[in-house]
Amino acid sequence: MNEQFRKFLLNQEKPEVQQKKSENVPAIRLKQQSKRKTNVDLGQETFVQKKIKQDEKEDKKQPNLMEKLQMNPIDLVKCTKQYSYGNYKKYYHLRLQQKWEDPRLTVLDSCYFADKSILDIGCNDGTLTLLIALKHYPKLIRGIDIDYTLINKAIEQMVHLDDQQKKIQKQEFKPIIEDLPVSFEKYMEQPISKAIEQQYINQAIEDVNKQQKESTKDNTFPHNVYFRVQNIIGNRKYDEKYDTILCLSITKWIHLNFGDIGIKRLFKTIINSLNVGGHLILEPQEWKSYKKKKYYSPEFKQNYKEIQLKPHDFSKILEQEYNLKLIQTINPDDESAIKKSKSTFRRPIMIFLKQNEKSNQ
Repeated sequence: MNEQFRKFLLNQEKPEVQQKKSENVPAIRLKQQSKRKTNVDLGQETFVQKKIKQDEKEDKKQPNLMEKLQMNPIDLVKCTKQYSYGNYKKYYHLRLQQKWEDPRLTVLDSCYFADKSILDIGCNDGTLTLLIALKHYPKLIRGIDIDYTLINKAIEQMVHLDDQQKKIQKQEFKPIIEDLPVSFEKYMEQPISKAIEQQYINQAIEDVNKQQKESTKDNTFPHNVYFRVQNIIGNRKYDEKYDTILCLSITKWIHLNFGDIGIKRLFKTIINSLNVGGHLILEPQEWKSYKKKKYYSPEFKQNYKEIQLKPHDFSKILEQEYNLKLIQTINPDDESAIKKSKSTFRRPIMIFLKQNEKSNQ
């Protein structure tokens, strides 16, 4: 990743300051964005943004489990209580010390990302997905989330970062113009700004992009990142295979919304989507955190009572029933990068390897 662009990410202002500055700036509309090439993989109804009042949501009859699994994710989010799926609007803003610095990426080896096809389940506003796309050059990374408003936000962030990256690339060639002699302007018979910036700079940037493309096989941002509205345990299936699947801090929300059936469907979907030799990176919430949310809705309370498969059993189930092998457990208390940060991501991270069926026999 370009050094100046990396500094740009590190020097991003706090969300509150950015919000004040952007109050008078019109929001990016998806229908306008859709005209540009943004590599966004969208569901059929991603652009549907009709708002429903909170009291209207509560008055509606809540769908049962089978109905929820069949529903379009957009309709599902609209008919349930706000934040029922952990789809907080400022999730990463509140949990990261700096917007574009996630301590979990400092303890996860780059071998799980570089030149790999990756699925990020529950990507929220796409912050972590975009960080991996920018810093680790994956072949492809697809962020999915059940909340279409968060996917919209992820797309906005992708477009913004792409624009900033292009501006910084352009600035790198300006010193070349400034060093040219005054006689050069007379020789070109037009102002340097027009002669050079329109011809030389644009051509130079094209050459750099071409070199990056050839060396990394299109593994550069933004060509390597996609987003999609999707319920990972819903009935709609995608015939896709991945080398790495990220499942970070989402199991509690699937558990409380869909019970043990939801967790088992999640694990089955993951194993079916993972290549042999691929890795699952799992960060489950602890059981004690479930207790804080069990009174959030009657459905949560009921599902909490009926849960038999506890988070501390996940690794055992994955190894015994889903042909995965636990190869590493990262304890945040042992990792200085996470321990010293002010981030609230302090949960154990488990890394599983998908084995060949014969090797498991």
